[in-house]
Amino acid sequence: MLSGTLIATAWLRLETGAVPWGRIVLMLALAFVPTSAVAVGARRIWVAILTAAATLAACAEVFHRPLTDARLGGEHDFWGPVLGSFRDGFLNFYDTTLPFRRGDFPLMHADVLLAIFGFSVAAGILIAARRPIGAAVILVVGVGWPTTLVPGSRPLLVGALALAGVLAVLFLLRGGMHPARGLAQGVAVALVLVAAAAAASTSQSVAKGAFLTWQGWDPYDQPDEPVGVRYVWNSHYLGIHFPKKKTTVLKVKTDGPKRGLYWRATTLDDYTGTGWQESLDLNTESQSNQIDSDSLALLPAAARNQANWVKQEVTVEALKDNHLVASAQPMRWDPPSDASFQDEGGDVVVLSRSLQRDQTYTVWSYAPRPTPKQLGDAGTNYPDSIQRYLEVIQTAAVPKFGTPDRDLLMTVFFDARFDGDPLMQQNRVLYDVAKQVVQGAPSPYAAAAALEAWFRQPSQGGFVYDEQPPVPAANQPALAQFLETKRGYCQHFAGAMALMLRYLGIPARVAAGFTSGSYDADSQEWTVTDHEAHDWVEVYFPGWGWIPFDPTPGRGTLDARYSATSSNFDTNNLSDVFGPGGRGASDTIRAIQAQEGRPGQESSGIGNSRGGGAVTGVVRDKGPSIVLLALLVLAGAALVVVGLKAVRRTLRFRRRDPRELAGACRRDLMAYLADQGMDVPESATLPELGELVERYFAVDAGPFVRAATIARFGPPDQARVELTRARRELRRVRRDMRNRLNVTSRVRGALSLRSLAV
Repeated sequence: MLSGTLIATAWLRLETGAVPWGRIVLMLALAFVPTSAVAVGARRIWVAILTAAATLAACAEVFHRPLTDARLGGEHDFWGPVLGSFRDGFLNFYDTTLPFRRGDFPLMHADVLLAIFGFSVAAGILIAARRPIGAAVILVVGVGWPTTLVPGSRPLLVGALALAGVLAVLFLLRGGMHPARGLAQGVAVALVLVAAAAAASTSQSVAKGAFLTWQGWDPYDQPDEPVGVRYVWNSHYLGIHFPKKKTTVLKVKTDGPKRGLYWRATTLDDYTGTGWQESLDLNTESQSNQIDSDSLALLPAAARNQANWVKQEVTVEALKDNHLVASAQPMRWDPPSDASFQDEGGDVVVLSRSLQRDQTYTVWSYAPRPTPKQLGDAGTNYPDSIQRYLEVIQTAAVPKFGTPDRDLLMTVFFDARFDGDPLMQQNRVLYDVAKQVVQGAPSPYAAAAALEAWFRQPSQGGFVYDEQPPVPAANQPALAQFLETKRGYCQHFAGAMALMLRYLGIPARVAAGFTSGSYDADSQEWTVTDHEAHDWVEVYFPGWGWIPFDPTPGRGTLDARYSATSSNFDTNNLSDVFGPGGRGASDTIRAIQAQEGRPGQESSGIGNSRGGGAVTGVVRDKGPSIVLLALLVLAGAALVVVGLKAVRRTLRFRRRDPRELAGACRRDLMAYLADQGMDVPESATLPELGELVERYFAVDAGPFVRAATIARFGPPDQARVELTRARRELRRVRRDMRNRLNVTSRVRGALSLRSLAV
């Protein structure tokens, strides 16, 4: 368990927030199961079975997958989502500054837990099997790797200290019946490593940032071809698959303090009964760079004040699309010089041709930052033009939120107007569930916040992010089925929440675009990749305009004081916002705050998961693969072992007395045999050593044994002459034994630590 503790301590340094001790203990306990089997001498087949079972249980726990999905047969899938989630969490490390907030990055946290389990079980099995070389490699990587990833002034020194603890454990293991001797050797080796690492950390050739920065070790090269992301934005609900390589599609430079905004390309305004779609007039062209009067009428007076605008300078890197992308709500455009508008109304700008690489444009947006109380007090005095955003199908609009006898009116709406429409009757489940979730919510904001938190909090709604959810049934609307299966991706979450809000009489629509991406503080620039493509929800509030909400768990969080998923969420006056009848909604809000591990404090950290969220990250240059870093660590460890053994052997022969040197020859042969995995008793005599050499290597050790025996026990006048012969014969014996070994045995012997204890 000591090795597991070292590994867990190292990996937990990559995270901040409340430590989930229960899950950490569970990972170590699962790792202990196969380790204990090895310790009691169980057969290999049982060790393999227990290791597989423990791995299955660990994956199910960290990725929230039911073990029943791992059974054979049927339409169940376990390893596909598990491996996909692991990959997504691994890739997130390249977009995120370390240490990260575990509540904001659930997939990254899952990978950390799995790393703790994996390295602990591997190290435990090898230690229990008394395989010091393998255990050393696992512990060096499992402890040294995460230790050097955490930012700090001397990461190499910190990593060396962790490595010192690892070697101390290994030498204590090698000490056998003499643990004090093994520990002393480990401490001595550790001090040498610490001194070497301290010197290396001050060297410009070693301590440069390009080697120590995690984000510099990028496993992907940037593709040259532009990519489209319509497969994420279109509401087909048939599953999505992000390409393996990330492509930088946009770079957005903002003025003023850093603020994570979602970059909107379009809005899906109309629900057809089976999905959401755009509503654009593509028959007209315009060169205007101002929003139209209809869009302006939906915005408050504060939107006209340019002091409230956020300026964005957008550079197209590799996006294959004809939508101009910007933060909502855009107020003025300075479009690409060669562009002509095919549709322009302020909210959405579509060009007559696709965006081109290196095109630049500027946009100024009104992006307010209201508090929960301000949105709760916004009321329902909607302008006439907002009526279309209360339509749940075609021209069928529902009564707005707070209308007297609204429940009765909705019953008439379904039973009378759409009595013979099976599609509408199946969609009715979204209305019924929405009423249960927002029970007693006194305002549109309280309802929207409750729904957002309900979707994101597994213990409340039970929903799971899944990019390959069940395919919609032929005669069932996809969003109605989504409420049953509780598995889907951003199209499902955003589409369901927007439709549920409309059923409740709250103007809403689906927005499509990108989450914030990764931020470079020096240049005040956001880098947005195709993996940040995303759908979310926009809700209309009088006096504020369109306000974004993001119900998709694990895909992003908003930099907003009003969103329960945000690190900046304002928890003040929650009881006033939700009222005495909104306790259920308020409890849901508090539950997601507890889950995220951030009780509403102000923070500059902004969360993300794989495809989205505003992240506090860095913009990376291309760099060598992280695999190279692991190989460098292993190569360094191997050089340390070989160097220590060479020093140990040199010190063994630094004597003057021939009899002592003859004893050193005996120990040198014992050390060579120990490195080949042979258990040589401490009391073994020279003839016994010769028998071992002849029996296992078929090498004649007789001349060495005779010469070394005379040098050690013979007359003094013969000792020095026989010592010279003994050392010459020792070199021959070692050479002949080495020639009879294959390459694997030679490498294993060269890296073995057993000889250091002789």
